[in-house]
Amino acid sequence: MHEKHFMNKSFLLCLLFSISMIFAEENHDQNISFSYGLFNVTGMSVIARNAIANMFNSEDKTDVDLLTESSFNFAYGYELFEKLEIGGILTYSYVGSGINYNTITLMPKLKFNWNNGSSFRFYSLLAVGPAFIFNSKKFKTTTLFQGSLLGFEFGKDTSFFFELGIGQAGMLVFGVKRTL
Repeated sequence: MHEKHFMNKSFLLCLLFSISMIFAEENHDQNISFSYGLFNVTGMSVIARNAIANMFNSEDKTDVDLLTESSFNFAYGYELFEKLEIGGILTYSYVGSGINYNTITLMPKLKFNWNNGSSFRFYSLLAVGPAFIFNSKKFKTTTLFQGSLLGFEFGKDTSFFFELGIGQAGMLVFGVKRTL
C-alpha cells in the first residue's frame, strides 16, 4: 500500500518538475511601466457636461484644468507569446474644479503586438475593469476601460512609448517601460 502511494507521489513530482522545466526554458518577458495620460474618460465627461451646458446657455459649468483631464498609470505585463501580452493597468485620476473626485481603476489588459522588433513595437491594447470613484462624502464603483488602437514603443530593456486611444488611461498616453 505504501509502495503504491510512494509511486504515485514520485510520478506526480516528476510530472510537475518536467512541466516547470518546460516553462523555465521559455523566455517570457515581464515588464512594468509608468505613464501619463491626457483626456481620460472621467475628465472628458466634465468637458462634455460643460459643452451641453453651453448649448443651453446654462450657468452650471465647471472649470476644467489639465489635472482634471489626466491620469497617472502603472502597468504590469507578461508576454505569453511574441505577439501577445497579458497584465494589468492601475490608473489614478483626480477631477478637481469643485467636483473633487478621485478615481482608481484596476483593469486587466490584453496587448497585441502587431510588430515585435528588438527595438520597435507597434501594438494595440484593450483593458476593462472596476473603477472606484470617491471623495470625502461619496463612494461608488463602476466599470471603465482603455482601448488603444495605436501604440508605439521605442527601445530595448528600457523603452519609451505613446498610445492613441480612448479610456481611463487617456486618449494620449506617454510613458516609460522597463523589462524585468
